[in-house]
Amino acid sequence: MLPYIHLINRDVPVYGLLMAAGGALGWLISVHRAQRYAPQLSREAVTRVYLIFVAGALIGAKVYSLILVWPALTANISLLWNNPQLFLQMFVYGGLVFYGGLIGGALCTAWLLVSRRVTFTQLETVYLPAVPLVHGIGRVGCFCAGCCYGVPTSSFLGVVYPEGGFAPAGIPLVPVQLFETAGDLLLFGALCLPVYRQPGRRLAAYLLGYGCLRFATECFRGDAARGLAGPLSGAQWISLACIAAGVIITSYLCLRPRIRGRSQAG
Repeated sequence: MLPYIHLINRDVPVYGLLMAAGGALGWLISVHRAQRYAPQLSREAVTRVYLIFVAGALIGAKVYSLILVWPALTANISLLWNNPQLFLQMFVYGGLVFYGGLIGGALCTAWLLVSRRVTFTQLETVYLPAVPLVHGIGRVGCFCAGCCYGVPTSSFLGVVYPEGGFAPAGIPLVPVQLFETAGDLLLFGALCLPVYRQPGRRLAAYLLGYGCLRFATECFRGDAARGLAGPLSGAQWISLACIAAGVIITSYLCLRPRIRGRSQAG
């Protein structure tokens, strides 16, 4: 575990450092893809849209994390005026949930489309591949911080965390964060392939790919903060919704030529 790294006489959280690095790399990828696939977009326009998406993702990720700890937050609300620093440490600093960020980013995407600042094809082609890349780098930060840890294991792959972190100390745990990182990076590579001829296919591939990845990795998560809703975690329910959306989009894209042919014949 490496929660902090010493830089310029200060202890810097590795999680935040990697999130910043992932965000910067995601921006560079978006600028590069815009130059290649959407040259009509200036670098300033690409950056502006990217920052809007990041802002929405961060707000959504924080709101979702507060929903998950809402009972504890309301029980400790008095800390807000009695000990505001402790309240900030418990409920404000850190604690970002990816699916909340994805929902927040999707809402910003809808606004961008309605306001006609960009087209769906531009959003899908330029920005979507950056999502699993940034997320995968962020998961390495989770691994270093000891959050989002896995279940106990007797496998040689088990990782033992020391005292003082989020994860249980002295117990070999599945490095589920790194599994998700590997899956995210594979998904990033797949989304960068120039094989998506129809608008919507890249989005469907992401929803199907990440939905399956997250549903599977959730089976090896050992932290209680992920929230349970019946037999599945909240993230697994959202993963099923993502998979269903991916199937619906794929089915529609496959059937659309037939529907058009019948309408023209009629």
